[in-house]
Amino acid sequence: MKGRRELLVAVAACLAGAGLAVLAAGRTWAHVDTTSALFGHRTVGLSGRDLTPVVSALGLVGLAGVVAIAATRRTGRAVVGVLVALAGLGILAQTGAILADPKHWARGPLADHVRVGGAVPGAVHLNAWPYLALLAGLLLAAAGALTAARGRAWAALGTRYERAPRPAATPPERTLWDQLDRGEDPTRT
Repeated sequence: MKGRRELLVAVAACLAGAGLAVLAAGRTWAHVDTTSALFGHRTVGLSGRDLTPVVSALGLVGLAGVVAIAATRRTGRAVVGVLVALAGLGILAQTGAILADPKHWARGPLADHVRVGGAVPGAVHLNAWPYLALLAGLLLAAAGALTAARGRAWAALGTRYERAPRPAATPPERTLWDQLDRGEDPTRT
């Protein structure tokens, strides 16, 4: 039962981390105060996808990992675990870089939002969504590490969905006559 519980924990953590990453990437991460000659002072909201599309993309990798963890076996499951862990680490690295220097990361998207007037980024105010993206990265990295380390021993999907083995070949006609000649019943084999 321990293996089944570990599998459920890994799948749940992967699903939670991937879902949280995709959700967080679509939310507003930063409000940037800008000043331009044309518009004066204004505040622009930038989403996680504006700052970096990587978090959303790696979240989708994590969602694919949910199905792959459950569907694969042995070595394939270990490979999936490594990929999910790398997706989590990628989210951690990208979000950590944004948290370390949000003004740098806001320059490009800010230029896309304010095309006229040469807006200069001022103060950048972050909210909770980048920190939730960090949590998503941690969940994905933990789920992937658990899967890579312990996934080979977990049970696989039932064989109910696999192709049935071929029935034994019926003996050729000559063999049937030979059995009858020996007094054997060929229908009882």
